[in-house]
Amino acid sequence: MPWEYNNTYSPTSRFAAVRTIIATAVQEGMDLHHWDIQGAFCTSDVNTEILMQQPTGYPLPAGQCLKL
Repeated sequence: MPWEYNNTYSPTSRFAAVRTIIATAVQEGMDLHHWDIQGAFCTSDVNTEILMQQPTGYPLPAGQCLKL
């Protein structure tokens, strides 16, 4: 099974690009909408097993791991 632990992608935008989009929207009289989809992966269908490390400060009994 091919594991891709280091193959992650998180799209980000530069502040100058955001300012340009906002300025263009204001000049054209457009409405802007923003969605915060930080937890979108938690509600999507996943066809593979996902294991994670225990967050600091939360004890986990020996011999157990977390599975999403």
